[in-house]
Amino acid sequence: MVSTLFLFGCSHAVKKPVPPATSVSPAITGIAPCDTYLNTYLACHRAAGTYPADALQTHYQAMRDTLLQEAGDPGVRPYLASRCEGLTQQLHDALQSRACTDPASGGPTPH
Repeated sequence: MVSTLFLFGCSHAVKKPVPPATSVSPAITGIAPCDTYLNTYLACHRAAGTYPADALQTHYQAMRDTLLQEAGDPGVRPYLASRCEGLTQQLHDALQSRACTDPASGGPTPH
């Protein structure tokens, strides 16, 4: 009889709704030049025409994952600011003095 009551009690358990999936939050490496680079990556690479439009998101995700992983590696982290500054400079050179739009503000991104 105890097992019957136990099973009966379980059948009336309230099911909580599963919250909807949220979008991926902006990457925060904790390294200002890398965070800036990631936050402007899509808009600036789109403006520079670096990658085909259908491949841009894949390239961004790979760069984001790499920088986040490297930011967590104490042997690599000290060198990331310099690396991200170099990546930003390469992108600036590819833009050839054209501005790109910051996706967060909709305004021009300084280069």
